[in-house]
Amino acid sequence: MLNSSTPAPPATASGAFAHALVSTHLPDAIVATGVDHDQVSMQVLATRLTDVAKLLRDDPAGRYEMPVFMTCVDWPEREERFEVVYALRSLWRNDVVRITVHVAEDEELPSLAGLFSGMEWHERECFDLFGLRLVGHPDLRRILLPDDWEGHPLRKDYVSFGEPVAFTHNMEWALSPQDRPEHIPGATRGSVERP
Repeated sequence: MLNSSTPAPPATASGAFAHALVSTHLPDAIVATGVDHDQVSMQVLATRLTDVAKLLRDDPAGRYEMPVFMTCVDWPEREERFEVVYALRSLWRNDVVRITVHVAEDEELPSLAGLFSGMEWHERECFDLFGLRLVGHPDLRRILLPDDWEGHPLRKDYVSFGEPVAFTHNMEWALSPQDRPEHIPGATRGSVERP
């Protein structure tokens, strides 16, 4: 869990060196810091994301040059709806740091594709599935879905056109009475009875 008032993370935690580097050179960029499962997570300002990424990549003692992943979490009830999560690895230090950025639905985020080889694919996926607007991306277009697809399917408010999938806990509303099996193995809920 991130907290803006937590002390520096333990030196043994993964990403502790990156946190020390950013808090020394760009202390105003860090919004909050947390440690979860012995890995440091830093929330940084969207306006300072590029500066933080450049510092981590270019510092000769850090060399966080490999993007492990970039993904997004949708929190529709929050003002800053999207929590964008990056993991950067330093092969030099054998270390990984997690960086998060909170952005509103109508807010733009700087692209890191020019800084890290391979990041353009991660960013296209987040654009395609969440609708993130990434400024400076060299080729921001859909990567998984057809170009004429409407909406972004990993948003929590996305309405799927498919039919409900029947599981043992939702037989009553997913299947009509004549389509329900007579006997369902395991624990059941609702009106389905065992012999």
